[in-house]
Amino acid sequence: MSDDSKNQAGNLISNTISGVGGDPTAVPDLVGRLLKGRIVLRKVDEGGFGAVYIVRTYKKGIQNLITDFTFDYTNIPEDELKEYSIMKVESNSTEGGCGLKIEVRILNEIKRIFPGSEQFADIFSAHRRQKYSYVFMTLLGKSLKQLMIEQPNNQFSESTWLRISIQGLYAVKQLHEVGFLHRDIKPANIVLGHGNDPKKCRFIHLIDFGLARQYLYRDNLGNIMHRMPRPHVDFRGTERYCSISMHFDKEQNRIDDVWSLLFTFIEMNRELPWSNTDNDRLEEVKKKTKLADILSFLPKELDEPLTKLNSLLPLDRPNYEDIYNGFLNCMKKSNYKFDDKYDWEIDIHPKSPSMEKFGNMQKEFKRNLLAKMIYPKEYYLKMKNPSKEPDKNILTDINVCLR
Repeated sequence: MSDDSKNQAGNLISNTISGVGGDPTAVPDLVGRLLKGRIVLRKVDEGGFGAVYIVRTYKKGIQNLITDFTFDYTNIPEDELKEYSIMKVESNSTEGGCGLKIEVRILNEIKRIFPGSEQFADIFSAHRRQKYSYVFMTLLGKSLKQLMIEQPNNQFSESTWLRISIQGLYAVKQLHEVGFLHRDIKPANIVLGHGNDPKKCRFIHLIDFGLARQYLYRDNLGNIMHRMPRPHVDFRGTERYCSISMHFDKEQNRIDDVWSLLFTFIEMNRELPWSNTDNDRLEEVKKKTKLADILSFLPKELDEPLTKLNSLLPLDRPNYEDIYNGFLNCMKKSNYKFDDKYDWEIDIHPKSPSMEKFGNMQKEFKRNLLAKMIYPKEYYLKMKNPSKEPDKNILTDINVCLR
């Protein structure tokens, strides 16, 4: 059966082939279509320029799942999971080009440099048609946003919080070491493996690289070079969780991703200084927030690591290992174990691997794959010899906002 033909097995739901309402950036509804041997079963998410679908390897009879509204992808049996995947679709007419291109590039680089990484989805294949592009990826489970809503007081216990924070930090470190920034870390973009997938169900995965940016390049001699930061950038990310420097139109760097990750996880177990602030005042409050305000919501074991993070220049490598040790010391103080159940688990899958390795990753967090990266000289000259006095109107003392 041709990929370009409509699925003829069972007179499936007709599909819109052209953009909705003539909008050139609209993606057609693909439910019921057969693409590369996979049948599109259900749309599970939709945004301005694309959509996410559940798909399954085609075989006779499964088209009935399209009209079975009781079908729940979170309950797919373990022995059937290999037949299912996610299909992410984006318009080719979006400003700046289809965002899937950078997503495929990032995930392929992760697979090359960190083969077997447990914090990222796999790309099975990527394809392009006239109006849209699509990729088939690992079917994962619920996001931390969904899981958090299901918990008492919409927060995780300290044990769960510390363990997923360590995994999240490791995911961000891996992303940075393949040369990219995420720039939109938030609870909805951190996803657990599928609940019936024993190899993945206890690992969190960093997803959605639509706002990612490559911060390094290779020069003509093959040297790894850090890009010169732009003097002004438009807002990117999610206001509640982005680095405070984003509110000052600053270029985002690795340190900003780490701050964003910390803000994301802090709110999963306690509060942020702006947790109870209305959305229309978020920026105002964040721009006044000081390091001491943030530390006051955190265990004392994180005071020193985050104070050190705040002492670094914007382009510097974050002190991942210090932050990891801070979380680990919290684990040890309370005698938490990495193989303990998470808050959302009734039982631990008997085939799941041990998570104890996360208690002995000092070398991995300290290892620097970009140790030979060359930084722009003019940038550091500017940092050492600022041309003007610090802006007295900037009330925060978060260092990435002041440089």
